Amino acid sequence: NGNFSVNQKGSTFTNISSGHIFDGWYGHDSTNGSIAATIAEATPYPPECSKYIQIQCTGTDTNLSSGQYVSLTCSIEGTYFQQAQWGTRHAKDLTLSFYHRHTLPGVYSGCFRDSDANYNYVFEYTQEQSDTWELAEIIIIGEQTNSWTTGTGKALNLNWSLGDETSVSDTPGKWFSGQYYHGSTRQINFMSSTSNYFRITAVQLEVGKGKTPFDDIGYESMLAWCQRYFNAITSGTVFPGRGNSGSSYIYSYSLPVPMRASPTVGTNNDLAHGTFSVRRYRDGTGVSDSTSTPTTNSTYFQEKTNMIHLIQGGFSGADDRSATLFISGGAITLTAEL
Repeated sequence: NGNFSVNQKGSTFTNISSGHIFDGWYGHDSTNGSIAATIAEATPYPPECSKYIQIQCTGTDTNLSSGQYVSLTCSIEGTYFQQAQWGTRHAKDLTLSFYHRHTLPGVYSGCFRDSDANYNYVFEYTQEQSDTWELAEIIIIGEQTNSWTTGTGKALNLNWSLGDETSVSDTPGKWFSGQYYHGSTRQINFMSSTSNYFRITAVQLEVGKGKTPFDDIGYESMLAWCQRYFNAITSGTVFPGRGNSGSSYIYSYSLPVPMRASPTVGTNNDLAHGTFSVRRYRDGTGVSDSTSTPTTNSTYFQEKTNMIHLIQGGFSGADDRSATLFISGGAITLTAEL
């Protein structure tokens, strides 16, 4: 989602602390200030894309203390990263490219790091002119010695620093083992003013030395890719179900695409109409509502199929008969983010 074309989770996130925000992207702020994030589409349009992520400092912290940092992260699954063949003598060079338009000029930084966060490579780039789209192109020589995930787990984190007090490196451009750095010692403090905006788009990591044009695979394909990590089952959805106990039902849902892993189930009142609730219809007198959060059993999860099985309690008069269940408000969220 390097062009931020997919946005399943909401248009704006305020007072970010730590968590996934837009599809494929994770925000962190442990300062005494605050940040907000949105996906924007406004002139001047960035090169190659029409949308971008915009992070604003909404509360300042001009003196970051030990352990405080602000960052934006994108993680890459081993299934896709294994083509780089890192950790072998056949390791391939990679190029990270993106356009940036920050209002505060100066040196910015970030890092590549493995899933254990103990092997990382710090990079720098510079915003030369305020509020102007500029290109960053960073080449990383193929890494041959570390162990990199090749399955469905997290293989690589790409981290952009917006400010950091302690976990910084004074020698960017090299690999560090056993030490986790967020960025470089020259990284500016984005949290210094509420006039500061951080914007990036056309984020692309590719095999080989040198940037190629941004590979826009189209909205439908990108949406399907993002649904591997996040899905929302919204109000109006109808399921066949059967009784599981005196208060719960089992029901199944066919996902658009198979998910990366057995998901974490939650509920949300902002992604669809109304407050979350599921209504059970069994017969003329068998109507019952439940606002309990469903669960899923990983035993029934199959990596290569798109069927998910949910169990929900909180109903009255349940038995082993079949029933119809209907999401009358809100949404069920399924999260398998890295």
